[in-house]
Order: sequence, then structure tokens, then C-alpha cells
Amino acid sequence: MISLQDVEYTDFIYWQETENFINGVASATGNIELFFDEKVDRDSSLVLYDGKEIDLNNEHTFIDIQKEGITQLVYILKDVDGYALQEGEKTILLDTTMPDIVFNTNNQNILDVLPLEDKETIHVKILEENVESIQVYLDDEQIDCEGLEFDVDVTSKNQSFRIVCTDIAQNKVEREIKILPIKYPECLFSSFVYTKENHSNLQFESICKQAFNLHVYCDGIYYYSLDLEDKDQVVIDHSKNGKYTFELEHKVYPQFKKRIEGSIEYSNILPVVTLTPSSKLSNEDVIVNAIRNVSKLERGYIDVDLNGIKTRYALNETIRLPAIHNQDVIYCVSAYAKDIYGHEVSDQIYVQIDKKAPASQLFMNNEVVVNRMKLKKLPSLEYKFDDSNAYMRVEYYLNDTFMDMDFEKVFNRMVKDDVLKIVTYTSDALMNLEKKEYEFVFSPDKEIEMVSKSEQVLEKDEVVEFERVWVVNEDNEVVLKKNTKRIQKASKPEIHYTRKKNKVQIWSEDKIEYVLVNGKRILIEKDVVGHDYVEISLKKKKTSIEVKTKHREVLKKEEIKRSAVRITFMQKIRMWFKQIFKL
Repeated sequence: MISLQDVEYTDFIYWQETENFINGVASATGNIELFFDEKVDRDSSLVLYDGKEIDLNNEHTFIDIQKEGITQLVYILKDVDGYALQEGEKTILLDTTMPDIVFNTNNQNILDVLPLEDKETIHVKILEENVESIQVYLDDEQIDCEGLEFDVDVTSKNQSFRIVCTDIAQNKVEREIKILPIKYPECLFSSFVYTKENHSNLQFESICKQAFNLHVYCDGIYYYSLDLEDKDQVVIDHSKNGKYTFELEHKVYPQFKKRIEGSIEYSNILPVVTLTPSSKLSNEDVIVNAIRNVSKLERGYIDVDLNGIKTRYALNETIRLPAIHNQDVIYCVSAYAKDIYGHEVSDQIYVQIDKKAPASQLFMNNEVVVNRMKLKKLPSLEYKFDDSNAYMRVEYYLNDTFMDMDFEKVFNRMVKDDVLKIVTYTSDALMNLEKKEYEFVFSPDKEIEMVSKSEQVLEKDEVVEFERVWVVNEDNEVVLKKNTKRIQKASKPEIHYTRKKNKVQIWSEDKIEYVLVNGKRILIEKDVVGHDYVEISLKKKKTSIEVKTKHREVLKKEEIKRSAVRITFMQKIRMWFKQIFKL
């Protein structure tokens, strides 16, 4: 707009002072039309605008104002006689620039919207020197502000802030800022959640109306983002183990961020609990420990069940299972653990503690032997015990003297009123020992012959058979009436060894009493033809094997070396040829 000094502003600008001989009207198009008093002679008068003379010969004289800012109109007005009527100058202001209003907070400019969490101070600066009026409105209510630079405090409860500024050239500008309260969606959980599920639903109090992103972090490292706008829940995918935390960020105004209290911790790693006993079969106390790998234990225990009675222990305790004298008990030990993620694991073992010695019984002529029985003739003795894997050692004492021979030989040396004591030592695989003693008194009937037969194996595969007839004489003494000896050739029972690589098979047609490998008794089995049979693996460089038959005693000891190298096919052929030619 155009401003002329000493001119009153209306829609058009006029000089209205009556004492002036020159006047003018400013239009909105940027022109000024000059009007002169009738006394003014245009031919002798001079008018200069911005240093240039104006042609006054036209009926309507216009000045085209092109230069922004202040210019000068200089005039010398004369009458027809050449006398000066008026000299002077007028200031013309062309102002087409609208006033500029700048808003900022914390050194950040605000355009049309002020996002606000709580409260803020708006700093206002008006970039205009020729200000005529400034009007300030907060929520359409006018407030007082002074100067071209001032502060206004606003809160999230306000809706708008508006300023109307007019300069002296009637340039008018209106700036309005809408206040946008930032409302973060409230999450429904604010604690720590532990889960074994591979996803979780994150719930919010209501549908999120503003443009928010949910940033997901795993172990503090940004992972991915989800759009929350127009949603009240999102699905959190747990694609790897770790602690998931969350942050809200406004999509339009990313400076507004808020961390959500709480986290979701996910793990698909199963805990491990393993019970490790010092032994699963013993005749002594057994120690049980629980080897566990549970990173975050919520609950755990060990239960020991004996005959339906349970005892509970902590998971980190060392459990001692006691052996009970003369009892064979089985403990059921179970362990349980649950971590904070909800994974559950368990383990169970059975431990047998056999402190019960095997029970044996001696039968004589198919009758149970009781103590201090009388012997009248050679009896048939049979030993029975309740454990098929037990073994028995028998000692004979004649009148308290140890007799290192079998029962029949001892009996053949007895005379009337001799006392025979039989001591049995029965052991099971756990070395539980039962010791029993039986006493017999030799009281033969008079005039009754007693026939005894015995057999002795000589070194050169000869068997000597003895047949003795005993009678009781008049003095009640046992005397030998007849003694028959017969020698015959009879092969001893053979013990067969078959070796294949580092395995040895042992069998005999005769009954095998025991097999000791490096001093340890080995379980004897039956092969398909009914022979006693044992197969062992040679694990040491030298293996000592001792085999004893039962009926016709043969004791055979061997020391076998383990194969140091593997025998090739050609070596087998050479060995086969050697055996053929040797034969």
C-alpha cells in the first residue's frame, strides 16, 4: 500500500489540508493522482518525483510508484504571473510487504501446529518497523502484550494461539497456531513378563488416535517398529531369545518419545536337571546330586520315595540314601525344576540298596538240617539259597580241626561220637555275607554196614574209584570192613577256549563252578546245547582267566594277551596253511 505524509488513510488517500495548493489520491494499484489548486499555473510550476520532473500538461497527472520504500515528491508552484505560491516536499511510502511474525520454542520455529505434552512458552517476534496495531488471542480471548517481541505461556489445555498485526500501510497479517496435546497411549502392563511363547499381545487402554510408532528393542538393541495408529493392541513376535523393551515415538513429531515401563523376556532354552547317583545298585549308602542348568529358577525340589513315604529336599542339596541293615530297599528319586519362563523339566531314577545277605539252607536227605543232628551214614547234602547269583563257600571242621577236603573224605575219617561242623559263607554280587554253622554227631547204628564211594582224579587222566564198607563192632566202634580200589582211564572234563580277535569264548561239557577274569567272578550262561558258556572281551594287554569245573574238579588258568595289531587277510591264510601242515 502507499502512504503519503500528512495524509489520512481511507480506501483512497487524499490531501485534505485546505492551505495546500497540491493534493493527491493514492490508489490500491500503486499510482498517485495529483490535484492542483486553480491558482496554480502548470506551465510555470515544477514537480519532481524521485529526482525526475513530472509532466503537468495533462488534465490528469499520475505518479507511478514502483520503488518500494520511501521516496520524495518536491514541488514549486507558481501562478500565472510567475509568483511563487508554495514550495515544499512530501514523503511517499510504498509498502507492499506484509508484516512477518515468527514463533519459536526452545530455539525451534513453529509453523502451524505446536505439539505439547504439558506446557510451553511461545516466544513471539514481529518483523515489522511500521506497526500500527498488534492483537493477541489465546483461545479467542484477547490478551495484553507489549512490544514487537514478547513471550506467551500456553498449556496442553489450550487449543489455539492467534496474532493479528497491521502496519501503517494497512498491510494486515494474521497467524494462528493450533495447539496439539500429545497424549501417549497407556499400556496395560507395567511389570516384567517372562514367557516361553514365541509371541505376545501388547494391550493398550484405548484405541490410539494419534500417529505413534512402537519401537521394539531386544537386549537394548533396536529390532523393529509397529504402527499403533487406530489400534489398541499389537502382536510382539519373539524371533530370538532376549529381553524386549518398548518405546513410543510420534510419527509426525519424532522429538516426542516415551519408554514403556516393563519388559517381556522370552526364552526357548529348556532347562536341564539330571540326577547322578554314586551308584544305582549298592550295599552301602548312596549319594545323589542333581546336575542342573536352569538360568532363572522359579521352583525346584528333589523327592525321595521309600515305600510310599516321600521326603522333599532342595534342588541344590546333596542327598544321602542310607543302607538299612538286613533289608533290600529301592529308593525312587525324582527331581523337578521350573524356570521363570514356564519351562518344566524332571528326572527320575531308582536306586537299589541291598544290605540283605542271601539266605541259605542246608538240606540233608531232602530234609531241612537243624543243629546237632546225628549222622548214622553218609548223607546226601544239598545247599539252597534264595539268590540265583549268590555263591557259597563251605568249610568243614572235624572235632574243631579244619579239614581241607570234600565232605565225603571228611566223613570217611569220622568215628563214633565225632563232631562235624559245617560252616557256610554265602555271598551275593554286592558282597553281602551270610555265615551259618551246622553241627553233626556221628552215631552209627550197630551191625549196620555203611558203604561209601568216592572218586579221585589223578594227574594222568586216570580216575580212581574207592568203595569202602564200614561196620560197627562189639565195642561200638566203626571199623573198615572192605576197601575196594579200581583205577580206570577217564578223561578229565575239558575246558574249551575259542578266541576270535579280542573275544574269548569258554565252555565245558562238565558243570563250571566259577570263572574268574583278572580275579573277578563272571556270570555263567548256557549255550544252545546246554553247555556252561562264558564270553569275555579282552580289554587289557594281559588277561588272567581261571576256570574251575564242579563235578570232576579241573582247574585251568590261562593268561591271554590282547592282539596288538590287526591280522590281515594274508596273515590269516598263512596261519591256516601252518595249521594244516602241522597236522
